[in-house]
Amino acid sequence: MTVNKWLRLASLFAMLILAFACKKDEEEDTNLYMKGALVANVPSHLIAGEEITIKASGITTPTDSLTYKWITTGFSADSLFGHEITISAPEEPGNYAVALYVTHPRYVSKTQNYNTIVLDPNSDDSFGGVVRGDDSIVDQRDGKKYYYVTAGGLDWFAFNLNWKGAGKAYMLIDALGEIYGRLYSWEEAKSACPDGWRVPDNSDWESLAAAVAGANTPFDGKWSGLGAELTVRATLNSINMWKYSPNMNFKNMLGWNAIPSGNSTGNFRTYLNRGEYGVWWSADEKDANDAYYRYIYFDSPDFPYNYANKGSFGAAVRCVRDSAPEK
Repeated sequence: MTVNKWLRLASLFAMLILAFACKKDEEEDTNLYMKGALVANVPSHLIAGEEITIKASGITTPTDSLTYKWITTGFSADSLFGHEITISAPEEPGNYAVALYVTHPRYVSKTQNYNTIVLDPNSDDSFGGVVRGDDSIVDQRDGKKYYYVTAGGLDWFAFNLNWKGAGKAYMLIDALGEIYGRLYSWEEAKSACPDGWRVPDNSDWESLAAAVAGANTPFDGKWSGLGAELTVRATLNSINMWKYSPNMNFKNMLGWNAIPSGNSTGNFRTYLNRGEYGVWWSADEKDANDAYYRYIYFDSPDFPYNYANKGSFGAAVRCVRDSAPEK
């Protein structure tokens, strides 16, 4: 083979290597992977029809030319584009999905899916089993309506207080507050009830127990069987709110509607016992550090008492007032 032919073959081989290298660089360039975890603040629970703003975040590379697409079937729009969107929750309670896609001309796309539960506190189909009754008041501070029942000369809220001026919703999820009420420290609870209402003290609790039991019932007892008398077989989107136990018979005497709103500890850093415990403050202190509360446990028909730190423990509140004299 002549020298010229060798040179031509060497040149052709070099060109093939260069072309292959360029093609490989192009392939690698079109298969770049985004850095960072794609996240969005989609709440786990929503109230039917409420307007929410959700935002995507977490992608650190690339920082420009990103396209965000949201698939929100059942919401006020089925799909939307944008890093941040405002949308209304479905009007129909149920389980819904939100899908988020982020794309870029030169990077592999990322996808994240979220599930959310839509609730309607005023619908028997969504918040079922509870007794709403005929008597109610409107909290002039925020316009919320509360049903109440009368027992032992006292009017009692038939649902837990949900005033947002203090306390926290369970797991900081506002939609759960619309069902379970908020959790308050004892210090917050003291001034949380609407004008004319108060946190029940030990004697108020005794009056409730006497109305149910038909006999004098001191505060410092386990109140055998009274938990079942006041507990409601409530459902949330057709799922039982109370964890199952053969030891609990849900009688809901008086329509007091005891539900398992759980509690918090560590200055609202930890939330626990939703579905298992209902916990309500008393206005009375045990000592300088602690105050009393009553609780119902899903696996017992009783309604015992305990005490906890006034500043760091979070419990529900049932507001009470003296009943108006009968005419």
